[in-house]
Amino acid sequence: MPIKEGDYVLIVGDGVRSVIKVARGSRISTIRGVINADDIINQEYGTLIKTNLGYDLAVLRPLITDILLERADRVTQVIYPKDAAQIIINAGIGPGSRVAEAGVGSGFMTAMLAYYVRPNGRVYGYDKREDAISIARKNLEMLGLLDWVELKLRDVISDGFLERDLDAVILDMGDPWNAIPRATEALRFDGVLVVYVPTVNQVIKVLRAMSDYGYVDVRMFDVMVREWKTEPDEVRPQTWVNAHTGYILIGRRTLRPIAQPTK
Repeated sequence: MPIKEGDYVLIVGDGVRSVIKVARGSRISTIRGVINADDIINQEYGTLIKTNLGYDLAVLRPLITDILLERADRVTQVIYPKDAAQIIINAGIGPGSRVAEAGVGSGFMTAMLAYYVRPNGRVYGYDKREDAISIARKNLEMLGLLDWVELKLRDVISDGFLERDLDAVILDMGDPWNAIPRATEALRFDGVLVVYVPTVNQVIKVLRAMSDYGYVDVRMFDVMVREWKTEPDEVRPQTWVNAHTGYILIGRRTLRPIAQPTK
């Protein structure tokens, strides 16, 4: 499919890696020179475009993670792809899944969930901050994923989730242990609860709450990605490591009766 005006493209090559929205008549500046946007329009993805300095740069179709990390607005800290991938895989989320997320923030995790539950799944995103809902909606619209998401301004700790029999619930908030009673109500029996927190202090409270509400097969891990340089003459680990960002806790709901949450 040819590149059209308004499309996002990933420009790569010789130290350049940038996501650009193509606008007719504009000039795209890089450290390797300038490209005219008009030279990109109607080209196929994968085309090499020469800059005014003579460098060949590839024009590629950006992945969802490329657009999120480079173009999406942020109002909060976000769940990065390395953690999002583990959450999606370990929670068994895929086409047709019904998933609730409490603490949508900037909508990064929401977008990746929507991407994977298509074409007949649904993501229910909750946040008690109006600015977060607004930014998340904007980011989802940019990615063309809003059709698979319902965003709701609501405090799940006090008011609960509106859905029932969900396949998974993801809690990404400051005090997720207080939301576990409500999350348990919303999950189907044997559904998956995922909690994402940055500190061990929070982990301990989460584990106690998961135990109190009868979760089994509880696992906890964090994810570290070490990228390597890919120059044929200098293959070695990169100097900077994307290390700890958060702890992921995953458990399965059982038939144990749900206690009434304290007011």
